[in-house]
Amino acid sequence: MAIPLLDGTAGTRSPVKPAHGSPRNGCGYCCSTQACLVAPDWLPDHPKEGGCLALEYAAGRFVCGMIRRPSHYMPDLPNDWADGVLSDMIATALGAGRGCDADDL
Repeated sequence: MAIPLLDGTAGTRSPVKPAHGSPRNGCGYCCSTQACLVAPDWLPDHPKEGGCLALEYAAGRFVCGMIRRPSHYMPDLPNDWADGVLSDMIATALGAGRGCDADDL
């Protein structure tokens, strides 16, 4: 199954989706097909269905923008603390580092 083309990839190939439970590799499959509960709750214009608006592409892999730089998506927060504090909280809430949680294709 192809992942929809997202801005920032410049046409490069993303990593292949790993098996469910395997270490994450930044393929972006899960976030490009369905947003988690964090971004839609905090981004007022986020659609109820479809891919996440906070999915970013950097250094050859997809990353969660809400973890990478939450103040970019929540500009009313002061940048001097938001990225450090909220990044860790959001990563914990999303289970970052626990392995691929997208069903196998």
